[in-house]
Amino acid sequence: MAKDRAESRFFTVDPDVQIHYWDKGEGNAIVFIPGLTFSGEIFKHQVEHFSDRYRVIAIDPRGQGLSTKTVHGNDYVTHGSDVQKLIDGLGLQNVTLVGWSTGNLEVWSYLELAGYEKVAGAVTIDMSPLPLSEDPAWWTEGTPAELSEVATRVLTHPQSAEAFWDEYLTQVMMQRELSADEYEYLMDMSRRTPYWIARQLFCDAIFCNYLDVAKTAAKTVPTLMYIAEHWADVAKPFCHEQFPETPTYVMGGHLMAYEYPEKFNARLEEFLASEGK
Repeated sequence: MAKDRAESRFFTVDPDVQIHYWDKGEGNAIVFIPGLTFSGEIFKHQVEHFSDRYRVIAIDPRGQGLSTKTVHGNDYVTHGSDVQKLIDGLGLQNVTLVGWSTGNLEVWSYLELAGYEKVAGAVTIDMSPLPLSEDPAWWTEGTPAELSEVATRVLTHPQSAEAFWDEYLTQVMMQRELSADEYEYLMDMSRRTPYWIARQLFCDAIFCNYLDVAKTAAKTVPTLMYIAEHWADVAKPFCHEQFPETPTYVMGGHLMAYEYPEKFNARLEEFLASEGK
């Protein structure tokens, strides 16, 4: 029987480094991984929805949420290794990985490091496996000049970093206007990651290239990519050309799983059914 509340737990991945995660339910596992500066708590609607049939785990990546803040390991190879150690340490099998934003990089990093033996499927939410390219036809996180500005002049100071997340939350992540309480709730979640860790992770993210991994995943296990409405015209054809076996689903803004949980969960239900889970 599923527990009434998700349990808050820690798992040691390295000496003096603990990964915090939320854990609820029993059965085949769904592992949710949030984007830059966020906590697995952002998936609370998914944890509640799916935990009556699955073991649902929502991770705080290293440096985020309640996980250990370190001066090392703030990169996506290490984050993928952390996910591998957690999955192996908990003895999980037949896992569906669900990454959001830079959490996608952790999904692809895990697959590159650990392979597919324990993976039933991979769901990625609204981020390209190649975040930086000079080709305007490709789905990226911005132009080289825009990304350089964020890396070298914005995420270099607490106040400017705060302003960046404020703009991103209100202009890109959400399609509706936030109440004051909800705005503070989401911004406080982001503030748990020090600006200098956010900068290290951002700089690593924009130079990642998991395109070949995404192509291999699409040919190996069931995959799905959610895409936000605001850049579907670029992202959808990119995905169909680069990994045509992966279906795409366009909905909402960047934080779609939080803002539109019923619609998001319904599509994920279809995906899980396609896995035979």
